[in-house]
Amino acid sequence: MKNSLANIDKRQKEILELLQKKEQMTALELSEALKVSLSTVRRDLNLLEEKNEIIRSYGYCAYNYENTTDFDQSGPERIKQAIAREASKYISDYDTLFINSSSTALKTLDFIQSNHLTIVTNNVKVNYSPHRDNCNYILTGGEMRFPKEALVGDIALNTISSMNADICIIGCSGVSIESGVTTKILNESTINEMMINKTIKCKILVADHCKIGLTSKFKIADISVFDYLITDQFCSQNVLNEIRNTGVKVIQID
Repeated sequence: MKNSLANIDKRQKEILELLQKKEQMTALELSEALKVSLSTVRRDLNLLEEKNEIIRSYGYCAYNYENTTDFDQSGPERIKQAIAREASKYISDYDTLFINSSSTALKTLDFIQSNHLTIVTNNVKVNYSPHRDNCNYILTGGEMRFPKEALVGDIALNTISSMNADICIIGCSGVSIESGVTTKILNESTINEMMINKTIKCKILVADHCKIGLTSKFKIADISVFDYLITDQFCSQNVLNEIRNTGVKVIQID
């Protein structure tokens, strides 16, 4: 019995790790990834949903970043926090900042020390981030996309097009020399592209090692448009060297 419970706990942690790496997955995709039956995965997902560790919607499930558990401080989550902490160092007083729908980019707000910022984002989850009294927070408006709670469409684009930012912090689904910076969602790619084009001082790409060397469906930009790539120590050094050769400064956190 103890071994059975240990196996269940291990499998559920593996599910959470997969959902942290992917934006969303179906039960079938998790079943294939873990090499267990669909019914087993569905039982695990029911338990994880009861514990508020995942969000299920429209046939997909996603990691619940608003739930605070011990697991939040392990592995992939610690890496995201370290990347976000490093990104926060490039923000100065009175900056206007674009942040896209990336969970890593949004975590930057947990660590900022600067004052009198204007923060513009299409990420509705900014509502759950720490708020500073002397900063302004602007949601772009637009059509809300679940489960990420990202705002997309013409209204969001019109908001971004009407302003310029000092800094943008952009997360993505893939980074490669051949395909550039890519994302899974077409509507989000246009939002991200406009944020980059409307940034006048510093463009920062945040991506952990799981994204480096990968290509997703829709291109956001060439890697060379960014001033900095902030990633972790587990990346392929060959790929990072190729990225450095494009003129991007690569920063690896411990």
